[in-house]
Amino acid sequence: MLSSPLQNLPRLRRHSAVGGASRQRGVSLVVTLLMIVVVASLASAAARFALNSERSGRGDRDRELAFQAAETALADGERDVLGDVSGATRSADFCWKDVDTKPFPDTLCGTGSELGKCAKADESSKPNWLTVDWDSKGVPVGTFTGGNFYPTQGGTPSFLSINLPKYVIEKFADKSLDEVDRFGDGSKPKNLYLVTAIGYGSRTENKVVLQSILRKTSC
Repeated sequence: MLSSPLQNLPRLRRHSAVGGASRQRGVSLVVTLLMIVVVASLASAAARFALNSERSGRGDRDRELAFQAAETALADGERDVLGDVSGATRSADFCWKDVDTKPFPDTLCGTGSELGKCAKADESSKPNWLTVDWDSKGVPVGTFTGGNFYPTQGGTPSFLSINLPKYVIEKFADKSLDEVDRFGDGSKPKNLYLVTAIGYGSRTENKVVLQSILRKTSC
């Protein structure tokens, strides 16, 4: 029996409606996936920003810790030379005249009671403070001055630096002044002392080096 083409119209409409709904669901799925990707990217960027900010803040804090430690060691080295504290034990070793000054090591840096005293390096080579073994030749804070770096809590040292701050001292001749009248032709040089201090943060690679030059007016 032949069927009329008109009898197939409702079925065609149903097929068309089903196909349209499928396409809509497909578009919605794509849009949803894109939104998930965008949100995930924003969350990842925010997490990276927060992590970098934390690292930057931790680095700044560590550098400040190392700087304060180096300042403490530098002040302690200056007290060692100038002897302006009651606990200083070798101030007389550093005089503005060679005749009244205990000899410094001829090479490198001293040990024992001469710890931290470094010879003046040859002008063609690096200064001793750049090549010194700080672990064995540097003077820990308070060694010759009786000073302290770390406060204590219940008798236990409370510190954040990974190493004690230390210093070394190098002697130089100041040929602009004269030992006799202090305004001579430089034929009798006066001594200058270069104090170099190093301080550490919570890691050994975080360190700060500070220096000062001292001229004593009396022994």
